[in-house]
Amino acid sequence: MGRPLLIGLTSPYFGAVFGGGEKYLGVTAEAVRDGFPGNVVEIAGAVPADRERYEATLNLDLHGIQLVANNRRVTPVHRLANRLTPLRPLRNRVLASQAARATARYDVHLAMAYRIPVHTRAQRAAILCQFPYASREGVAEFERVICQSEYVRHWVRELWGRDAAVVHPPVDLPAGGPEAAAKRPLILSVGRFFEGGHSKRHEVMVEAFRGLCEDGLEGWQLHLVGSVHEEGPHAGYFERVKARARGYPIRIHTDLSHQDLEHLYRSASVYWHAAGFGAEGGPPEALEHFGLTVAEAMAHATVPVVYPGGGVAEVVHDKEDGFHWRDPRELAEVTLRLVADADLRRRVGAEAWRSARRFGRAEFKRRMLEALRPLVEPASGE
Repeated sequence: MGRPLLIGLTSPYFGAVFGGGEKYLGVTAEAVRDGFPGNVVEIAGAVPADRERYEATLNLDLHGIQLVANNRRVTPVHRLANRLTPLRPLRNRVLASQAARATARYDVHLAMAYRIPVHTRAQRAAILCQFPYASREGVAEFERVICQSEYVRHWVRELWGRDAAVVHPPVDLPAGGPEAAAKRPLILSVGRFFEGGHSKRHEVMVEAFRGLCEDGLEGWQLHLVGSVHEEGPHAGYFERVKARARGYPIRIHTDLSHQDLEHLYRSASVYWHAAGFGAEGGPPEALEHFGLTVAEAMAHATVPVVYPGGGVAEVVHDKEDGFHWRDPRELAEVTLRLVADADLRRRVGAEAWRSARRFGRAEFKRRMLEALRPLVEPASGE
């Protein structure tokens, strides 16, 4: 038996961002720790990570996993680079260079890739691709590419000329079956508050709900949940959303614990998703890469009503386990049908619950280990 391997997972966003990409990375680390025991597993980010906050917010179990950072703290220089858009390319170069230098000590390297090019000096390495960046910089240094959806796989082929294994993001499946009695007159949407990229388009949903209320909808609430980005081009976005929501039965929650978010998922009758609306024909990364929160809502028998751009169309099958909409008028029409028909909500919600089983955490770990085994097992024998 050889020495323990050092298996490193890297992301320039881990430590600063609490989103689907960070959950994907964290559960991958869990899978590696449990599936390849006896090795050392670490997650490396650009800045120090709050272990307890990551575990509470994203429902992660990071025991036995080392968390390291390429920078000891967030400095005024970091904040300036985040705020000033012209400095972003320079910041990205610095982050990529820092990450690459640290990978020389890894036996196996798993690099999360989104926007910032990735490099490796490890002997064996794979890219965990949220979405491929436009250049092919660094890609040839990696043996394998693993991505989150068939939509992303298509663009990996187009932009990088590589094939990829698809491992859908992990969904936390609640114990037991659908809880119809727990449902309330509540519409939910979960997603970070930021502008540009694959923005969650909260303003579209707020305007749609305002219109429903002005047309006579009573007794229903819209709840928006997500962490807030306040730097750079995102400054002011959250405040604009709040301003448009004021005076209507719209609740906005920031940085909820996993437990509180689970309560909202259980209580919500309808789930709205608007990411990608208005972005067709633009950069492909502006469409939803997968739709993790949609699948999480479905796991709680909440009926998804989604804009089917990007990977979301793989998650929700129109008029089977949810509904698609193409413009805000259709979003309002479908929602009013669901509001008026409790039996329809129960039937489609139950089908959504069944459909979400394919995205469970155990299935994610099984598929991720299957994709990583050709990388890790040969390294164990070296």
